[in-house]
Amino acid sequence: MKKILIGILLFVSFYGISFSQNIPPKPEPLPANQFNFPEYKVATLSNGLKVFLIKDDEQPVLIINLLIKGGTVLDGKNKTGATDYLAAMLTKGAGKRNALEIAQTLDGIGASVAAGARGEYMEVTGYSLKKHFNIMFDIFADVVLAPTFPSDEFDKLMDQFLASVKMRKSSSSTIAGDMIKAAVYGQDHPFAQFKTEQTLKAIKVSDLKDLYKNTFMPNNATIAVTGDFDEKEIINILEEKLKNWKKGTPPNLGQIEAKSMKRGVYFIPRPGSKQSSIVISQLTVPRNHPDYDVLSLTGSVMGGSFGSKLFRTLREKYSFTYTPYAYHTSSKYINRFACGAEVKNEKTDSSLTIILEQLQSLYSDGDLSKEDLDRIKNNNIGSYLMAFENSGYISDLVQSADFYEIPIDKIKNYPQIVQNITTLDISKVAAKYLTPEKSYIAVVGLPSLRDSLKKFGPVYEYTLDIKPVEESKTNVKSSGISKEQVIEKFEKAIGGKEAISKVKTMKIEGSLTLSAQGQSISGNVMQVFEFPDKVHTLTKTPIFTNEIWINKTLNKGWASNGNETNELKDDELTETEESTKFEFFDITQLLAKTDYKVEVKGEKDGMIMLKVVDPEENESTYYFNKTTGLLDKIEASQVTEQGPMDITMEFKEYEDFRGIKLPLKQITTTPMYTTTLDAVYWINPDISDETFQPK
Repeated sequence: MKKILIGILLFVSFYGISFSQNIPPKPEPLPANQFNFPEYKVATLSNGLKVFLIKDDEQPVLIINLLIKGGTVLDGKNKTGATDYLAAMLTKGAGKRNALEIAQTLDGIGASVAAGARGEYMEVTGYSLKKHFNIMFDIFADVVLAPTFPSDEFDKLMDQFLASVKMRKSSSSTIAGDMIKAAVYGQDHPFAQFKTEQTLKAIKVSDLKDLYKNTFMPNNATIAVTGDFDEKEIINILEEKLKNWKKGTPPNLGQIEAKSMKRGVYFIPRPGSKQSSIVISQLTVPRNHPDYDVLSLTGSVMGGSFGSKLFRTLREKYSFTYTPYAYHTSSKYINRFACGAEVKNEKTDSSLTIILEQLQSLYSDGDLSKEDLDRIKNNNIGSYLMAFENSGYISDLVQSADFYEIPIDKIKNYPQIVQNITTLDISKVAAKYLTPEKSYIAVVGLPSLRDSLKKFGPVYEYTLDIKPVEESKTNVKSSGISKEQVIEKFEKAIGGKEAISKVKTMKIEGSLTLSAQGQSISGNVMQVFEFPDKVHTLTKTPIFTNEIWINKTLNKGWASNGNETNELKDDELTETEESTKFEFFDITQLLAKTDYKVEVKGEKDGMIMLKVVDPEENESTYYFNKTTGLLDKIEASQVTEQGPMDITMEFKEYEDFRGIKLPLKQITTTPMYTTTLDAVYWINPDISDETFQPK
């Protein structure tokens, strides 16, 4: 068989030329079809609600979309997240149905009703088969006219929102995006706000009711119906179901002026970062400005596809990144242009240089060819035309044009508008808006990068919470206490050196609650120690079991997931030993660890802050109660394969156990989950050696 295959391959290779001569010529593309923007009609209900009717009878389905003017720009600085919260609550109880009844009714007919919030507006969208439209629209109308805002659903959503906020600091690109928006728009601008634990916890059910009352009114909205319907019948249904929706006074959504910060580099040091997140951005024009379409296309030229300038340079030529990007925002009153990438740490400054060079090349040396621009224009136009396969896209265009106050003819003629844009047009807007003196830079990466960024302008250092470093230090004052005194006071607070030295064994048992994305599971934890070199831990929940044995006398360790047990080797053994040490006794030995860096950062909110950096550059801050000397909290940054992960551990409700004072409650928070451990302790129990190795 092998000889036959080789013979065939040699035959094909030898006679390849004659074969190629018999291949038929490549077919020519078919002539382009003339594109006609779909027809639609506009009506107005008796309560003033503008209705767009877009007929599409190819499928027996209907889509209804309500656009409410007023999105996250209405949140306010202290309650950022309120509009997102309102949108999420609309389907959690409306009319006579609770959240479960709404979900079950819609699932039973294969329909959906969903709500969401954007920067300047909110939307409620319903979808169903034509035959089920009345059932779906009953729920849709209740969601719009009669949301009930149940407190139990409010609490569930709070847990989910808080969990999503914790994920923020685990994404350097998200942090860089927050930073650049603050620099370009100004920190007090609505577009520069982001949800935090503080802003979410400030939101009450009454805030959502007030926000709903001030925005949900027919003269502050439009509605679009798309699909297979009879025009007269659908208008009658809308009139009947929405007749009790009364007009009101719409909120003021006028332009909020940007107050940009000083031009320069806004640097957020992030120890342990695997790569840097870089963004360059500039303030531009409103959505209806004559330069808007050219700027939008310029985003595609810079980083919108594989043929764009940043893909050809940062990715293909230099291999500094995998997915560079560029875009122009699409807000009504104010916008910005942005370019960026996730790049190798050591190529951070080089990547910034390349992006700035590529921006400059748009207007300085004319290296954008007509052929390259035509290819990008054709790609954008093709994507635009293909999107019309989704009938909902038409309603989105029509409602957006109404909201942005753009003549509908401009939307209809978009392909021709793009086709008419020239390389000279690109050059002019780039020279007008995208020059270095109008650029702001944000970088999130290793602290060691700071000096290399000075070549791009003044460097302003910020924290992960988008606060100036100097400002973040204002609440920290000198403690007047040494690191030796901090450790000594803590040691005395938990029982003293003599009492600690008498502890040979310890057993901890507790109940564990693990919460993630609003869901919780419960379990049990057991830890057994024979100081200083033996540990056994067991964690059991309904969905997983984890067990660890460390026996330094044997210089061995094992781990089990409940199904199989594996021996720990080398670095894995070392890391597990460190992670299973008893934290409180280990703190008393911090100063004896010569490869650790320990310093007092100062005093804040009645706590002494002790900074600890381990040999792997993992940084932790210990917060000791100034009055009692006990440990209140640890904030740590743990390096993982995905980058640094922030962890907070809180210790509460200390009690005395045979002369040793220990916390009954420990709360650990990470970007992915929160665990709460309620524990009790046994000091010097009898423990068999067999406990510290698998059976």
